[in-house]
Amino acid sequence: MKEKLGRRTLRLLLSAILLPTILMLSSGCATTMSNVDIDPPTSGILHYLQQSSMANVSDNGYQVQASGMDGTDRLVSGSNKLSLRVLDPSGKPVTKFTEDMTKLMHLIIVSRDLSSFQHLHPTYAGEGRFEATADFATGGEYLLIEEFVPDNEQITVTKQWVRITGEERAETALVPSHGTVQTIVDGLSATISVMPDLDSLKAGQMVMLDYHLTDAKTGEPVELDPYLGTAGHCVILNEQANQYVHVHAMAEMSSGSNVMFHTAFPAAGKYRIWGQFQYKGEVVVIPFDVEVQP
Repeated sequence: MKEKLGRRTLRLLLSAILLPTILMLSSGCATTMSNVDIDPPTSGILHYLQQSSMANVSDNGYQVQASGMDGTDRLVSGSNKLSLRVLDPSGKPVTKFTEDMTKLMHLIIVSRDLSSFQHLHPTYAGEGRFEATADFATGGEYLLIEEFVPDNEQITVTKQWVRITGEERAETALVPSHGTVQTIVDGLSATISVMPDLDSLKAGQMVMLDYHLTDAKTGEPVELDPYLGTAGHCVILNEQANQYVHVHAMAEMSSGSNVMFHTAFPAAGKYRIWGQFQYKGEVVVIPFDVEVQP
């Protein structure tokens, strides 16, 4: 009980510290987030917060060759076995990888309209090659995003579009939310509050995403399981899928049914956010849309 009370107090305290900081950073008369990025702090609260998010990380010259297991580029709607070969900047296969959040590779797959989302963890098969099974509900274009740490170097993110053969469906548009988000997914009721509020989000601004998860039937708070070494993950993509952010939960601000993330949206536009949590051994993905002003 004391531990929960302490974490709750810490959450309230940090929120009280961060809210004026957020307002200060978003005003025209003070330091902006871009200046913090140019001259990043090495200690203190801003340093801690910046370590918890990952925005548009470079491919560092590495590339991933994606194909079907038969060696061809032809992929069809339905279940597909993928081969992913990682090459270093000189074109040679990478043979040494370091775990990141308990996995050697994270593979994010989204459809062109962002209506389909998968977060997979390919198996390493040796000689720079990973294998994964992905499900493509329909034909069309899909974005593959691979995250890995090669040769004991820094986190590396590669992106590529692949075309899936099969019947295509009409694309759906993003619908930005307003106020506090309320949604039910896989038996969990999620209340998502955002600071600053959803109608005031600006590019480069420090943003807090706070998820409160309860049982959809009883309304009682749930006890989440750790997911990939943390309380939750958020993957964020803009409408054009060229701005990518992957955020891990803030450990000291997350416990039980409450999970908090810190992030910043790199540019103006519409974004989809996929919150990912584990409950009773199952991964639950909670999406919602936002619109970010310049």
